[in-house]
Amino acid sequence: MSPPRLNPIHPKFTKPNPLPPSHSVGGFDYQPDDDIPDNPLTSSKPPPPNPLDDPTSPDSLTPDPARLLSPRLGGTNLYLIGLMGSGKSAIAQTLALRMGSYTFIDTDQVITNLLPDDKSIAEFFEEEGEEEFRKIETQVLAGVHGYVRCVVSTGGGIVCAPQNWSKLQTGIVVFLDPDLDVIASRLENDTTRPLLAGSTPIREKLSSIMSTRRKMYEQADVTVKIGGEGVEQVVDMVVRECHKFIDENPPKQYQQPEEGGESKESKE
Repeated sequence: MSPPRLNPIHPKFTKPNPLPPSHSVGGFDYQPDDDIPDNPLTSSKPPPPNPLDDPTSPDSLTPDPARLLSPRLGGTNLYLIGLMGSGKSAIAQTLALRMGSYTFIDTDQVITNLLPDDKSIAEFFEEEGEEEFRKIETQVLAGVHGYVRCVVSTGGGIVCAPQNWSKLQTGIVVFLDPDLDVIASRLENDTTRPLLAGSTPIREKLSSIMSTRRKMYEQADVTVKIGGEGVEQVVDMVVRECHKFIDENPPKQYQQPEEGGESKESKE
């Protein structure tokens, strides 16, 4: 005689559920595990954030507007101009990384590499004067101008030499228009800025420099007003304004000339 078969769901072999049942299937009550995630298609709860939806993530499935800017520029350089301390270098470097196919160049760093005896820009300023520095700056810009697909961070005074604009305007010029109070606090203990040397308060010096250069800065194609935002936020603002500028100023495209006629240019 075979032993009686055990019923695994008989009360003798099951522990009583201390929680009130919430579901009933096939005549049996059960309490679902709290760790089981809600179905996003049926749950009223918002789904958890997906890291792949972050456009700044390298694994993102959402296109980064900065990456989409590259083909629209067609190799045209971006030149960032603005007052010292406005964050041009950090913003240009981050922008180039996010664009993917563009290279970051800092004209001040190129100048530093060219100075003899490992001099700093502040030391060169003190020994040779601003006029000699501006000559080197113009030469460096002329060299950088020969490259394409670059995001270029320029020195604050590069706009002062009229001949530099013939190079800058071959690309898209972006003016970072800063809050002077933010820059003053940022540069308060910076001893590497020769134009800020002396006993005059930094905020007052910055205001004087800006009043002298503002009209030159405002010749830029794109102006981005910035305050205390982080680098990524400012990059987003620059990208958005560059897309807008391209939308409003589509590049001309060459068209095959008609038979017996001249070539035509059309807008995008």
